[in-house]
Amino acid sequence: MKRLGVFAHWDKDNFADDYVLYYLNSLKDICSTIIFVSDCERLSNIEEVSKIVDFTIIEKHNEYDFGSYKRGFLFAKENNLEFDELLFVNDSCYGPFFPLKSIFDKMSKKKCDFWGITRNNFGIKIGNTNLHTWSPHIQSYFLVFRPQVFNSPVFMNFINGITHQDDKAEIIYKYEIGLSKLLRKSGFKSGVLINRYFFTENCMLAKWKRLIKWYHCPFLKTSIPKYGIYMLGEVTEWRDVIPSVSDYPLDLIIKNAGRFKVSEKNQYAELNLYRKIRFRVLNNMPTGFREVVIFIEKNTFKLLNALCFNKLKKF
Repeated sequence: MKRLGVFAHWDKDNFADDYVLYYLNSLKDICSTIIFVSDCERLSNIEEVSKIVDFTIIEKHNEYDFGSYKRGFLFAKENNLEFDELLFVNDSCYGPFFPLKSIFDKMSKKKCDFWGITRNNFGIKIGNTNLHTWSPHIQSYFLVFRPQVFNSPVFMNFINGITHQDDKAEIIYKYEIGLSKLLRKSGFKSGVLINRYFFTENCMLAKWKRLIKWYHCPFLKTSIPKYGIYMLGEVTEWRDVIPSVSDYPLDLIIKNAGRFKVSEKNQYAELNLYRKIRFRVLNNMPTGFREVVIFIEKNTFKLLNALCFNKLKKF
């Protein structure tokens, strides 16, 4: 099978990190053609990238991942590249921890028109309110489309309609949620590798450990090692979790996260008293019990938001 992979990249230092090069090399096992699209003005190590991929597009466009997906796909169409399956992936994940070929072999047996690794079972926060729109969708860090989708006018119109958005939530709502919603509305059937219902908005953040250990999810979001303390308390467990299931080189994560993450001491100093106490208490709990407490805490606040939104807004 001829498979086209479009890889969306951005880096604050105009650099393709080693974990990105590892990911690109892994894609060669499943892709006959790889287009690397970077939302950077330049790329300091473009020679290294060019040795791995077939085409590079380095262009500052400020349209984020979907803008890169758009440019890669349109480039393929304009240059009459032949492919039987289309893959959109980005640099927001470390991995893969497991061979991608086995994943594609498994998904090839499923009757669906497009698929991904995980599904967001809820939706996204609406604007500056505390309300959420409910719209389950395939998460866009890894999307696979079959010919009936990427050859359709619906898909082409969607791609051509991608423009710059100032708010990240708008990007998710219009493009990540919007794409799944549009394709399903047009009669296309979606599929997902890890078909489990997680009572959380983003299982890749809240359930990352369970996904990797129990369901062999091939990726870890880069935001967990970089900024994990702000989400669920200390999450350095990835140093133990990943080696327990994979031989993925941890040095790639350590090196990349070190370029972004401020020291834990400085992070901790920025927390207010309540968050300091909460952090200490949660961090001293057994892992399973901590997850239950966080689950109850999050969903209690969701329920209060839904029942008392008008009063909370006045408050």
